[in-house]
Amino acid sequence: MCGIMGYIGGKPAKYIIYNGLQRLEYRGYDSVGIATLGKQLQTIKTVGDTSKLNIDLIDPKATMGIGHTRWATHGKPTEANAHPHSFGAITLVHNGIIENYEELKTMIDSKKLKSQTDSEVLAAVIDYYFKKEADLVKATKYALQDAKGTFGLAIISKDAPGQIVVARRGSPIVIGVGNQQYFIASDQTAILDHTNKVIYLEDDQIAVVKADSLELYDLKLLAQKVAFETLDESPESLTKGVYRNFLEKEIHEQPTALANTMRGRVSSDGSITLGGPNLSQADIAKLKQILIIGCGTAYNAGYYAKYELEKILGLPVSVEYASEFRYRFGAYDPETTLAIFMSQSGETADTIASLNEAKRRGIKTMGIVNVVGSTIAREVANGGIFLHAGVESSVASTKAYSCMVSALLMFGGFITYRQGKDAAITQKIAKELLELPDEIALTLELQDSIKKLAQKLLGYHDWFFLGRGSLYPVAMEGALKLSEVSYLHAQAFPSGEMKHGPIALVNSQHMSVLLLPEDNLLYNKTLSTLEEIKARGGKVLTVSTRPKEPASDFHLTVAHVGDHVDGLIYNVCLQLLTLAISEKKGLNIDRPRNLAKSVTVE
Repeated sequence: MCGIMGYIGGKPAKYIIYNGLQRLEYRGYDSVGIATLGKQLQTIKTVGDTSKLNIDLIDPKATMGIGHTRWATHGKPTEANAHPHSFGAITLVHNGIIENYEELKTMIDSKKLKSQTDSEVLAAVIDYYFKKEADLVKATKYALQDAKGTFGLAIISKDAPGQIVVARRGSPIVIGVGNQQYFIASDQTAILDHTNKVIYLEDDQIAVVKADSLELYDLKLLAQKVAFETLDESPESLTKGVYRNFLEKEIHEQPTALANTMRGRVSSDGSITLGGPNLSQADIAKLKQILIIGCGTAYNAGYYAKYELEKILGLPVSVEYASEFRYRFGAYDPETTLAIFMSQSGETADTIASLNEAKRRGIKTMGIVNVVGSTIAREVANGGIFLHAGVESSVASTKAYSCMVSALLMFGGFITYRQGKDAAITQKIAKELLELPDEIALTLELQDSIKKLAQKLLGYHDWFFLGRGSLYPVAMEGALKLSEVSYLHAQAFPSGEMKHGPIALVNSQHMSVLLLPEDNLLYNKTLSTLEEIKARGGKVLTVSTRPKEPASDFHLTVAHVGDHVDGLIYNVCLQLLTLAISEKKGLNIDRPRNLAKSVTVE
């Protein structure tokens, strides 16, 4: 959550920082601010997004500074609570949460605090040590040794000009390397316009960044080796192109994203080859249980894959909310259990915490992430799968969901082959996956008809999404998307559970989206749910590979591709439905209220 942008070099800092913050607004847009340091320190802040910030107030001659776009954690979205925060000689921007900030207040004159934030307290503690040490790096070191919690930090001081001190613990920081200039950000998307050469800070590292140098230390101020990496993305990936919003663009990018996820991995001869998972043949032979751990859309993708992996591998697959996994004890045998951690950004705080807990228990750990160089990608012990889905700028995740499911299906096909099982299983998975991009492209042609359907559904505020088998997780994802983007009340249930309670809510003002499966037995059983809803006066939208049922009020027909991947076709329809309803309601689709893209606080 929240976005950090900093610059030091020879160019006007305010423009570079402002443009970087615009790139980062999907991480938070409750408030925004910039501080530059030239002949003097200048700070401007405002409630709202970057469009509310008047950068004309800042001296264009200042060539270093820091900025922040906020998703509120401690304190309401007010100008006082907006970053950057200054206390004494220290000005900083901070992502994360300082858990012991109340305790730290005893070290400072808390009457001088101007905000409700833990971040300002941290600035005051750094100032406390700066007065003692007269050294910004040492002051930062001592303050961070006292602090408990997570942080991504960029710090400047009017009494230590010409440098930005950067640090991280549990909240991402990337430093872009230019010619006699450096770019500091919480996300690589903010620096793609300037450079593709970057340094990823590790936990408990401090960087001292000057226009012509960069030094890297641990929290004991022992020098660390600097490792450079190259970004794959281009600035063009950050534009909307012909689309009205990023959500629409990313829905339409799914055929390409899926092809990129499968490229070099799934072959037309029916083989699946994965170089990322670091699992020996002995590890695979011992495998008796798989855990899939994620949050939000990543959790839903894992839940979908659970149904398919259990069929493919004949092993129990558990799907866990990352926010719950680390706090509960599961009787997992480290020798026979594999935990797969899923996150688009690779920086989700709850998922990283669960990863650390799994490693502490000795469980084998793999990652499925979209961002190369992210924390999860670096911290898993047994490799994983990069999605290569491209930048996802809309807060609501779409193409990452499809690619996560496909990555897990590839993994299932890969493992079953390595286990020596019937090659026909892997070949079937490969065939369905290879057909999927073209079939999703055809499904996207339903957009105009779904727009017309959305007009008829605008009056319904309460929704159920219902499915059986692997279509139940698709219903979960459909309900999540409608809730987070359209602000409609939506819940998902297995369709067979309607009669065990939820049906009490059904009336003529209630809309149910019923996902009818291809399987004959489950299809007929789901029809009984349709009749139950209609008998109570409810309205029903059916989505099916078959023609409209007489009892259905509204209907969408989709293609039948294969048992393992059909749910991804249904899901595209639900994504388009959410998009259409949200557009007709005139909402800010890429920035849903109260949400942020990368959740880097617990």
